[in-house]
Amino acid sequence: MIPQMVQRLVFMGVVMARGVGLVKGSARFAVGVESFLKCRYLLIGVNISLRSIPQGRKPSPYPSEMISDMDTSLHLPTIMVVHALITSISTLVTIYMWKRHRCGSVMPLLVGAGVAACLTMALHAGRNSLPLFLSSCVGLGLGVLAVGLYWQAVMAFEGERVSLPKAAAGMLVWMVLWFTPLFQQSMEVKTSFLGILVASYCLLTAAKMSARARQEPLPSRHLAVIANLVRGLVWLTSVPLSIFVAPAYAADGSPAAWFAYVVLTNSMMIVLSLVALLMLSKERDELRYRIASERDPLTNLANRRTFVSGASRILLQDEARASLLLMDIDHFKMVNDTYGHAAGDQVLVAFSRAIEQRLPRGWLFARIGGEEFACLMPRTSAQTAVALADNLRRAVGDIAIAAHPHLKISVSIGVSEAPGRGTELDMLLADADAALYRAKADGRDCVRLFEPGALLAETAGKLALIAKEPPRKSTRKGLRAV
Repeated sequence: MIPQMVQRLVFMGVVMARGVGLVKGSARFAVGVESFLKCRYLLIGVNISLRSIPQGRKPSPYPSEMISDMDTSLHLPTIMVVHALITSISTLVTIYMWKRHRCGSVMPLLVGAGVAACLTMALHAGRNSLPLFLSSCVGLGLGVLAVGLYWQAVMAFEGERVSLPKAAAGMLVWMVLWFTPLFQQSMEVKTSFLGILVASYCLLTAAKMSARARQEPLPSRHLAVIANLVRGLVWLTSVPLSIFVAPAYAADGSPAAWFAYVVLTNSMMIVLSLVALLMLSKERDELRYRIASERDPLTNLANRRTFVSGASRILLQDEARASLLLMDIDHFKMVNDTYGHAAGDQVLVAFSRAIEQRLPRGWLFARIGGEEFACLMPRTSAQTAVALADNLRRAVGDIAIAAHPHLKISVSIGVSEAPGRGTELDMLLADADAALYRAKADGRDCVRLFEPGALLAETAGKLALIAKEPPRKSTRKGLRAV
């Protein structure tokens, strides 16, 4: 534990002071150095004191005997000061970020939570001079409100609807119960209800963050869940501790030893939960930028860059055959010219959904051009790919655009096959493009497989027809001399 670690460090200094004092024979020197090393009420909140030594007994220079002369405990007022500084700095940071990025409701809620927490610390610090109503009822009520506002900030961060009444419900419950005779007479009841209210908000925050883990598995999400969960459980432990061990504050105003540890842990979890939320925001922005660079914004399919990198990796690693479909929507320019670009966008989206929902998982489907799409099918032969492509072609023919019921859509598909691992994607795309060109030449709305032999025969026939045609006469207009 922290007090034991600090105890050992200070203990070494006291040993050195006493040793030097014994050697020099000066008791004042040893006491002076020892008092400096004890540094009562250090910033870390450790209070170090020596038990009274009986008269006639010299301070022992031996470590085992000196440990018995030392007592360590956390100093609650110092921890409160550190907690107030942490809260103030966190609030200033959130205010600065809010002024720079005035969008959404997350930052205003975090600023409100920070301001409420700062007011709580200020009012609670003056509990010996301020009226009990201000320091306890209003001050601790604002503390509950701060946790509720943080919960609503997380709700806004997760895209949920913000409810300020829910954030303030805990504070209202606390202020109403504070006036009851049971609250006025029992410190244990006050501490228990405060712990339950704060823990409820913390556990609700942890539950909300955990519920979105599957939909948005960001790395820092688990850290945020743990921070809020630990904070809630720590506040729940104040209930049995106040009832069965000791109240948070005794009748003379002295705090219980366990309460200092609760406050210290709460301070650390506040910082950790806020940092985790900022990390989540950064990771979400990075994910959005990455998706924007890898996906087509209209159809949400992979773009050409993503397709090239993914397909090249698959062709390099997979030893089995793979087939490629190259699809082009027929007469798409005519659709834009006749029905408008909005209708063209609807056609692209409808086409993408019709194809995507019929493809098995693991196949790479992307929009690589305006109306051109590609699909890489691992472990699929050319004959199977042709049959699947024909099914997709028929599905595209059944697409209906609600705004334009008379609009009919068709697609031409070219198929190429990679014989094994190591096939170049550029070659596969070129073969599929040649097959697609042949499908368009055959009247569109059909599927064609790239066959080198058939392509050579077709090319030879075209060349033969060109050779039989008589040479065209070139007509030149005479130039009139000026």
